[in-house]
Amino acid sequence: MFKNTAIVTLFLVLSSVLGFIAQIVYVSSFGASSEMDIYFTLLSVPTIITGMAPVIFTSVLLPNFAKLKSVESELKSFINSLWSYILLFSILFAVIGCSITIYNIHILIPNLSSKLHTTAIEVSLMLWIGSGVFIASSYLAAVLNYNKKFIKVAWTSVLPAFLMILLVMIFHNYIGIRSISLGLFLANLIQFTVFFKAVIPYFSLSKFKKLLTQTFFVILSLLPFTIFVPIGYYWASYLPNGSVSFLGYSQSFSGFLSVATGMGIAIVSFPNLADDFANGNGNEAFYKFELTLKYVLLISLFAAAAFIALRIPILTLFYQHGSFTQSSVIKLANVIPWYLVAAIFIAGLNLLRTLFYSMGEYKKIAILGIVIPVVFFILSGVLKDHFSVVGIGIANALSFTLLFISSIIVIKFKSKSKEFLSSNFLFFIMKNIITSIFAGFITTYTFSWISVSISQVPSITICFVLFTGTYFLIAKYIFKMTEIIVIENVITNQIKVVRR
Repeated sequence: MFKNTAIVTLFLVLSSVLGFIAQIVYVSSFGASSEMDIYFTLLSVPTIITGMAPVIFTSVLLPNFAKLKSVESELKSFINSLWSYILLFSILFAVIGCSITIYNIHILIPNLSSKLHTTAIEVSLMLWIGSGVFIASSYLAAVLNYNKKFIKVAWTSVLPAFLMILLVMIFHNYIGIRSISLGLFLANLIQFTVFFKAVIPYFSLSKFKKLLTQTFFVILSLLPFTIFVPIGYYWASYLPNGSVSFLGYSQSFSGFLSVATGMGIAIVSFPNLADDFANGNGNEAFYKFELTLKYVLLISLFAAAAFIALRIPILTLFYQHGSFTQSSVIKLANVIPWYLVAAIFIAGLNLLRTLFYSMGEYKKIAILGIVIPVVFFILSGVLKDHFSVVGIGIANALSFTLLFISSIIVIKFKSKSKEFLSSNFLFFIMKNIITSIFAGFITTYTFSWISVSISQVPSITICFVLFTGTYFLIAKYIFKMTEIIVIENVITNQIKVVRR
C-alpha cells in the first residue's frame, strides 16, 4: 500500500506542480484581465459537476464493489452494467449544458463586449464537450482504482496542466484564452482513450436504482467542493475588474495543497476502508482512519503555514511577470492565506468523506453539503461589502472550517466509540496550529531581515529551512508529538535504503 500511495501521491503532486506552473504561464500571458475573468467564469459552471464526478463514482461504487467481491461474475456484470447510462448522461450533460450557457452568456458574463463574444462561445464549447468526456472517464477511473490500477489512473492526471502550458506558450498570441480550453479538452480526450482501452463495458439494469439514490446523496455532499467557486465568482463580479481572477488564482494555488496532502491517501485507502466495513471490521477501520487523518492534517498545516509565511516573496518570484504587477501580487497575497486555511480542512475532508461513504452514511453528509453552501453564500455576500475580494476568501475559510468540525461531530456520534476522535485528537490539532503560528512568525520576521542583503531565491530557501527546523523542534521537544517522531523515523529509514 505504501508503494502505491507514494507513486499516486507523486503523480498528483507533479500534476499540482504543473498546475502551479500553468498559473504562472496564465499570469504572464493574460494577467488579471477581462479575458481571464471570462475563462474562470465559464469554467466554474461545468466544474460544479465535473469536480464531483471522480468522487461520486469512487464513493458510490467502491463500497458496492466490496459487497459483491465474493461473486466475481456478478461483480463484473455490475461494473460493466452502468456504462450505457454514464455515456448517455455525459452526452446530455455536454449538449444541454453548452446550449444553456451559450444562450445565457450575457447573464453569466455581464458587459461582454462584441470582441470577446465569439471567444466566450468557443471557450464554452470546448469546456462543455471536454467536461462530458471527463465524466465518462471518471467512471472508468473508479473501476480501475477498485482493481488497484492506481498508477494507470494517476499518471494521466499530469496531462491537463501539461497540455494547457504547452498550448498557451505556443498559441496564446494567436487564439488567446482559447489555448487554455483547447489544452484541457485534448487532455480529457487522451485520458478517456487510455481508460476506455482498459475497461470493456456491457449493459444491465442490476442494482441501478440503489446506485442512483446513493449518487444523489453524494452529489449533495460534494456541493461545497464545487459550488463555492461559482458563488465566489458571482459575488466577485460585483467588485472591480480582476477580482474573479484573484479568486481563480487563489483557488488553483491552494488546490495544490489539498491535493498533494490528502487526495492520494484518500484514493488508495478508500478500497481497504470499504472492505473493512463490508467485513465488519469497524473498530480497526476507525483506528487506522484517525491515524491517517492526523498525518494528513499535520502535513497540510505545515505546508499551509510555510506558504502563508513566505507568500509575498513566492508570489513575487513566480507571478510578477508581464501583465501581473506588484500591486496585483499584493492583492493576491491578501486573498491566498484564507484559501490556504480552507485547503487544510479540504485535505481532511477528502479523507473524512471516504469514511462516511464506506459506512454507508450518505444522507448525513448530504445534509451538511446542502447547509454549508447556504452559509458560504450569505457570509461571502456580507463580507465582500466590508473586505472586498478578501471577504470572499474569509467566508471560504470559515465555511470549510465549519464543514470540517460538523463532519467530525457527526462521524464521532455515529461511531459510538469513546476512543475515536477523542479529546486527544483535538489537542493534536491545537498543538499543530500553535506550532505552525510560532514557526510562521519567526520565518516572516527572519525573511524581512535577511532579504535586505540576500537575493530572493536564497532568502526563500533559507527561511523555508528555518521554518522546517523551528516546526520540528517545537513539535518534537516542546509538544512531544509522537507523529513527528514517526515521520522522522520513516524519512531516516528511507534515506538509509537509498544509500544502500
